[in-house]
Amino acid sequence: MSTQNSSAENSTTSLVNNVDELVINWHITEACNYNCCYCFAKWGKPNELHCSLPEIETFLDNLSEYFIKGSPPLKNELGYESVRLNFAGGEPMMLGSTFFIALMLAKQKGFKTSIITNGHYLINGHLDLPKNVLDMVGISFDSQYLSTRKKIGRVDRKGNSLSVEDLKTALGNLVSTQKGIKTKINTVVNIHNCDEDFSELITVLKPYKWKVLQAMPYGDDELLISRKKFDNFVAAHSGMGLPIFAESNSTMTESYLMIDPKGRFYQNSSKGAGYEYSEGINLCGVENALAQIEFNPIAFSSRYRKVDVDVDVVES
Repeated sequence: MSTQNSSAENSTTSLVNNVDELVINWHITEACNYNCCYCFAKWGKPNELHCSLPEIETFLDNLSEYFIKGSPPLKNELGYESVRLNFAGGEPMMLGSTFFIALMLAKQKGFKTSIITNGHYLINGHLDLPKNVLDMVGISFDSQYLSTRKKIGRVDRKGNSLSVEDLKTALGNLVSTQKGIKTKINTVVNIHNCDEDFSELITVLKPYKWKVLQAMPYGDDELLISRKKFDNFVAAHSGMGLPIFAESNSTMTESYLMIDPKGRFYQNSSKGAGYEYSEGINLCGVENALAQIEFNPIAFSSRYRKVDVDVDVVES
């Protein structure tokens, strides 16, 4: 390696903040009981990896061998000590026992685990979540008002929607059954909720994080808001000691390590709407698949700052 290249690499590395854990987002299924208008998790109902238990186990082994047991360049760049596999969707809990098996296998193979859920099955599920299998939970909650949630599409076919009281109950149950769990609220800011005041609710819930995200241009364009409106929403909730983490459209590009339901890395295209995909991880291996998509360690590390509830944390 030339001196010039070494200097460039060292300069890039110096811009990366060390993180405690690497977070891999596995969108395990496209299926969902809600129909959120801004949803980007649409892959045309593919042959999802979770349909085969052996495929799930091979997939988790591949990820574990590379990211946990191995010494990949990302470990040197980010300095992570643990790897968290974040189950997302769609709605992961729609898979019932299949999801629980995948969750327990991930724990057995050394991953920390988390889930992003709309919360419906935490209240209305036919199966109880196994104890002590989750390290973090993120519940998506976009409005305190049913009328607004209906406009966004956060209701099922019967008109059911997670209410404020349901949200409080779900979080309470999780804290009592999942030892040491960290709780997070995700709010997608769009045209229907950009003027809503969440400060009292977040103060009462006391989540570890409150992540507010600007609606991305992958669903209904009528829900999109300008960067100025998004910044106004963030500013309106700042200075109150809320653990707020804000992510605009530009912040999200190439800053997430994401896997689709077929077991492929994918990334938001920097050239506009749409995705770029790798080959299947079980087919070509993690290293080869990862090399086929763009991932920015600097952008990733900037999203994982220490949380201090006495200081507003706003990422742009």
